[in-house]
Amino acid sequence: MKRLWLFLLIPLLAGCWDSQNIEELSLVVGVGIDKGKKDDEIMLTQQILVPPGNSVQDNQAQLKYKNVTVSAKTLHEAIRDSLLITNTVLTNHQRVILINEDVLRKFPMEAIINQSIRDNNTRRSCHVYLTKRPTKEILGRSAEGEIPSNVIYELKDNEHRTNKILPPLTLGKASSNLQSDGSFAIQAVDIRGGKLILEGAGVINNSKLVGVMNDEDIAALNWLNGEVKGGIIEAVQHGEPLSVEVIGRKRRKITTELNSDHLTINIKVGYTARLSEDWYGKENSFKEGYLKDVERVAEDEVKKDVEKIIYKLQHEYKTGVAGLYRYVENQHPKFWEKNKQKWDEIFSKADINYEVDLRIVDFGSK
Repeated sequence: MKRLWLFLLIPLLAGCWDSQNIEELSLVVGVGIDKGKKDDEIMLTQQILVPPGNSVQDNQAQLKYKNVTVSAKTLHEAIRDSLLITNTVLTNHQRVILINEDVLRKFPMEAIINQSIRDNNTRRSCHVYLTKRPTKEILGRSAEGEIPSNVIYELKDNEHRTNKILPPLTLGKASSNLQSDGSFAIQAVDIRGGKLILEGAGVINNSKLVGVMNDEDIAALNWLNGEVKGGIIEAVQHGEPLSVEVIGRKRRKITTELNSDHLTINIKVGYTARLSEDWYGKENSFKEGYLKDVERVAEDEVKKDVEKIIYKLQHEYKTGVAGLYRYVENQHPKFWEKNKQKWDEIFSKADINYEVDLRIVDFGSK
């Protein structure tokens, strides 16, 4: 019996038979995808963590990462070819995927993220971004030894302070959107003043890039979607500027109506806010009537911006990136089943009514 126990314990004493030294692994935290030098190739840049005490070069000893760039006809081939340059690649800790605009103008996005979706190791929570500059340049921008992929990933945390950041587009969500109506917005990354910034967004329809939006468009789209978590509404009252800060969303209601095949979408949202800045010398925040006037002015600014983005979506991009199709699908399933293949056409002709109700519940210290 004792011999049997000893026999069973031998494997436990051997340790992990398939373990590998961390210094022999390449932990990928970010990936960039650009067009290759050849027409039928794409360029893959992998941002890899460098273990402490294993610096790339003497003059880069302060950096915590290295970038490996390879071109191939498919992403999987590029990953395999990168093993000619670096150690075994692991994507379990990958945080971002950057895709250059030129890539999505030539190749379907569904094809570009296909390998990542099929790979069991790549997290579905990995964030996807668009870039105007080559992704290789973005991933090579480092300040004080920061890892660019981590900087980009963490910028999303500011969405509670500004309405000019889209909700994170994860790899899983991108795949889901491509399989549904195939229309959505993707946050863009750029460089300004030597710093990495979130600026603008791309409009994806049928797996291709069909347009770009600026920061004001993003803010308006967030209002339309009910995705505003913070930020400032700038307005003018009595000829002087004022700022209203969004605190949070209290309600959102969307109803759809059909008149034959003509669609009407009614959107109502309610938010609480604070009067954070007012340059009018005779302002009286203690007076309820004054705050009501500020609410009305701020509401008018929001509605004006939302009407602009609705016009762009319907007449310039001709696609409903706001995801309003879900309400049509739920509220009119027979109509949706019959017309889902021509949703873009239906959306472009739909009447969209938007109402926002702001309640100022705070005006700071007086």
